[in-house]
Amino acid sequence: MTLADDNGFPEWQILATDYWAQWMSAFVAVCLTLANPYVFRIVVSILTWPIHGFGWLQEKWKHSNERSALSQPHALAETRPLLSSESANDDERRQSSANLAQPESSPNARAAQTPMSSQIQPSLHASNRISWGQLQPTRNTESPAHILTRSSDSREAVAQFIQMLRHKGTGLSQKAFVVVLMTALFGLFVAEVIAGIFSAQIASDRAALSSSKHCGIWEVDYDVGDEISYRSDLHSYGKEARASQYARNCYHLPNPTDSVGCNFFYNQSISFVTQTEQQCPFISPELCSNGLYSAAAFDTGYVDAGVIGINSPTSYKFRRKSSCSPLNMSEPYVRGEHSQDPNNATYRYYYGHKDNWNFTFETSGNPFNWLVPTYSANAYFSSLYPDSDYWEPLPNLKPSPDSTLTIIFIASNHIYHEEASFDPMFPATKPRYFPHERKPYYYNSDPRARVLACVDTTELCSPDGKTCWNMTASLPHQFPDIPAYWFMKWSLENSNTYESIKWRLGTALLAQESISQSVSKPLPSNQWELEASQLFATSLARIQYDAWGIARGEDREQPGYVEVTPAEAQGRLCRLYKFNSVGYTNINLLGFIGLPLAAIAVWILSWEITTHAVKSGATAVVISSSNADTNGVVIGVAPAATTGNTSEATTENRIGDTTQGSITDGSLGVVPNTTTGTHSGHGRNESHGSSPMIIDIIAKFIGIGILDLIVGIYRCSVWAGRAFPYLWEKRRSLWEN
Repeated sequence: MTLADDNGFPEWQILATDYWAQWMSAFVAVCLTLANPYVFRIVVSILTWPIHGFGWLQEKWKHSNERSALSQPHALAETRPLLSSESANDDERRQSSANLAQPESSPNARAAQTPMSSQIQPSLHASNRISWGQLQPTRNTESPAHILTRSSDSREAVAQFIQMLRHKGTGLSQKAFVVVLMTALFGLFVAEVIAGIFSAQIASDRAALSSSKHCGIWEVDYDVGDEISYRSDLHSYGKEARASQYARNCYHLPNPTDSVGCNFFYNQSISFVTQTEQQCPFISPELCSNGLYSAAAFDTGYVDAGVIGINSPTSYKFRRKSSCSPLNMSEPYVRGEHSQDPNNATYRYYYGHKDNWNFTFETSGNPFNWLVPTYSANAYFSSLYPDSDYWEPLPNLKPSPDSTLTIIFIASNHIYHEEASFDPMFPATKPRYFPHERKPYYYNSDPRARVLACVDTTELCSPDGKTCWNMTASLPHQFPDIPAYWFMKWSLENSNTYESIKWRLGTALLAQESISQSVSKPLPSNQWELEASQLFATSLARIQYDAWGIARGEDREQPGYVEVTPAEAQGRLCRLYKFNSVGYTNINLLGFIGLPLAAIAVWILSWEITTHAVKSGATAVVISSSNADTNGVVIGVAPAATTGNTSEATTENRIGDTTQGSITDGSLGVVPNTTTGTHSGHGRNESHGSSPMIIDIIAKFIGIGILDLIVGIYRCSVWAGRAFPYLWEKRRSLWEN
């Protein structure tokens, strides 16, 4: 399955059960563990290049010092006896007399009888040179190259280097170089640890694509009868209630108590920020009860559609904002009708007209006398399509065309408070004393309902978030018309304050949960802000549930519901929704396949290729593994100048043992070798070659290719430099003629 990551890029994964996911992760971890020694050998092979390079530079430096010493007169006087022609001639005469006394011998013997003076190197002290690239011990300590090739892993090499640093015979420059090598080996150790951690990350997450074939949008057909309409209302109440409960459990808590229920959606929540003392959201600031800066604002910022589970490489964005404030309740907005009985007073609220009435809401009597300890609420809505609305707000209260307005009337019924409440929406300031009670209880003596209004705005934005438009605008032509866009838009249709309280009314309030019998626990002074925040969180949770409902066609089996999915989107919304599955885990295909293949490649690159010259000039090529106890395999012999002779090929493995096999000159074959013990030579004509690994050979070929490319570019530039003046002169002469 292909899932899009948070940046919109496709991510290839397979969904496996938790059982098989554990086994697959363990398989990758074992592959990486087995590859560790081979990785170490490759790193050692790479590190030996700079070691030998520094050794070569050191040899050149010492050689130049020796040559400068020879140029001094006193040095020539001291060294003259060692290099005098008389001494050399004496050696040659003694050697020639010995040769006359001996019979003709093999080429090996003749080579061994070569005068010693001809084998003397130009340098006087060549036998005492110390090279970091040498494998022989120097000054009772091993060279760094010898330690690296002899160690089985980085920890053993670091331990040997530490002993080398503690040795008094180690020079300061060599100590510095050893510290560099130790740092590189420590980096290798850290890389191995990171690789082990990454192997556990191939089991990425539990995201799965919905496979439902019934995706789409269903709505109730109100023409089917009252019974269906009543059942539809209960169904809508359930949708609103579950979104509110999810917001209570999963939005405001960093560590939700219901971890299973909160991990169902691809993202636990849609984050938002809350700001208080913001500017009044209405045209006339006097409508806000506490002045110009008394509103509470909530904003999600630009949210990627992938956050709500829409799986698409091209992911649009959206933004939800809400601004709420208690409204001014003085005249002319709230008027009381004259009545001789204050308990039967009637109040009308003039925030706009509904149907044929010139007021919005009306209350009669004193709610405290109703022996029901609850908060009652009524809500009205001004939608994006005001021509079809039941309520039309006042001109100075009306929102902008791209926003909606929700107005909520809250009345306190027969409720006592343990402490006085000064919240503008939930006041309780009048005390009442009861017998045998030392402290009074407080209640709301004002029979008027309190009014809260919220302005909601939803923006749809391009994938880069630079261009936005409202819910009623058409998709700009410069952006792709894809099903993922319509999926996101229809998921946002019911995200507003009104759809968060419409069906539950008073039971949607957090303050309602503080009441036991007829007594309420103390309420904070900003209770109305908490209520507005909860309603906004409910509207966001509604987005998550509606997206899930569209993906699986949630309402298709409800009686009286008909499909209203637009024709251009029917059948195209399926397999676009991702969520967190239960009992399944995603395995990253790149990690599951790539890491074991990388381990195999490391194992192959660590093979050693050993070349040996045998009698008559034939060369045997042996591939051997890195382990000391593994036999090599001869893969071929280069044909010599003469054929028909049989010689023994001897190969040397990494610890000094030899393997022998019989090879006929001029043949090509594969002959397994058997280990025969310590090499003694026995006067055979043999020459032990080096044992480079395959990675060394590949590096050499790459280096040769780069050099050839540089030479080719240089030659082309030289040719162009010569040809251009000639062509320019030719063109000018033609132009003049």
